[in-house]
Amino acid sequence: MIVTIAALGARMEAMNHQLFTYVSGVIIMLLGVGATAGAQEWTQFRGPGASGLSEAKGVPAKISRENIKWSTELPGTGHSSPVLWGDTIFLTATDGDAGGIRYIMALDAKTGNEKWRNEQTFDIYKQHRFNDFSSSTPCCNSKSVFVTWTSPKGVEVIALDHSGKQQWKKVLGKFYAKHGSSASPVLAGGTLVIGSHGENGASFIVGLDPESGKVKWNMKRDSNDKGAYSTPVTRRANDGALELVFSSTSHGITALDPTTGTIRWEHDAGFSQRCVGGPVISGNTIFVSAGSGQGGKESAVINVNNGKPKIAWEAGLKGLPYVPTGFSFKGLMFLLNDGGIMTCRRAHDGKILWQERVVGPPYSSPVCVNDKIYCCSKEGDLNVLLASDKLEPVSSFKFPEGIYATPAVVGGKIFIRTFSRLYCIGE
Repeated sequence: MIVTIAALGARMEAMNHQLFTYVSGVIIMLLGVGATAGAQEWTQFRGPGASGLSEAKGVPAKISRENIKWSTELPGTGHSSPVLWGDTIFLTATDGDAGGIRYIMALDAKTGNEKWRNEQTFDIYKQHRFNDFSSSTPCCNSKSVFVTWTSPKGVEVIALDHSGKQQWKKVLGKFYAKHGSSASPVLAGGTLVIGSHGENGASFIVGLDPESGKVKWNMKRDSNDKGAYSTPVTRRANDGALELVFSSTSHGITALDPTTGTIRWEHDAGFSQRCVGGPVISGNTIFVSAGSGQGGKESAVINVNNGKPKIAWEAGLKGLPYVPTGFSFKGLMFLLNDGGIMTCRRAHDGKILWQERVVGPPYSSPVCVNDKIYCCSKEGDLNVLLASDKLEPVSSFKFPEGIYATPAVVGGKIFIRTFSRLYCIGE
């Protein structure tokens, strides 16, 4: 009996330890989620985890001139999107008149007034006529803003503090792609991650220490004649680990640990076209497309369980995106193609629920604010619709010039970059 009680006591102690460990883990997880949810909303391309999703309250669904809080003329061109920390907007621009000059800028999010402008010189190089020397979107944290761009010297990474003072600058490996570059840096797992998938040269993914710029890890990647222009997207795997998911012609779909640079899994999609739009992730289902010219030509959809990717379903050719990156919301995938046709699919089986034109031809990626989708066209249209299994248009607004950049959403405001201006829209 004594042995039984002792054994029971040991078992209860073990159970209590397991319960404590589980509860502690849940608390830590909730604190982490709370910290993320309560922290800055839009610190990189397409917002949290590059997901294109926001829970900001107060963003108007029906846009009118009365909703424009301010607009500011920018000192140059750029397809890069604005990012924000607190009341500060960071973005980049290229001075087309001076030639070989790029700016990293900070604006006041409340007024649109310029706080500072950091000037960087570069050697002009050949790129696609619709690209821009400021096409990569910055990312930021509480201390710094990070910018990557390319030149004949290679991939350059610059860190500035929030007052515009340069903290460090680093030139990584050489880069060449006939259309230029556009992939944006991301912060994940305490690491600044830059992917460089070029053509006819060494490709790599590198993880840097955001504080110092010191290389934490460097992964060599294969190159071919189709460079990748897509920005990676983060996901939580079944085991709770953070994964950064890349797409490229050479390697298909790759998930790595951003802290160590270790590849967690990889799927050879057999792509022959280039990846421009990024992955769309709904739980364990991941959609990636590749294309050229006017649209998407190839796709791969996988389901990943316990680090083992398997084909989930076939997307076919109709409605495939090439440049815009879609998003997932409540088990649905919303994919906007280059002609402005959006396809709503069930994520688990790929069934098309609706497929209709929702905006003019876009380069901008759609964003979802709560249950509203905001789509911008190259001609300057901003159309809003419900993120629903049925097509329900909400409103439409026309800007006086075109839009290539993707909107940013923070604190009940949506920020739209047109060819020459930045707009703040809110209630």
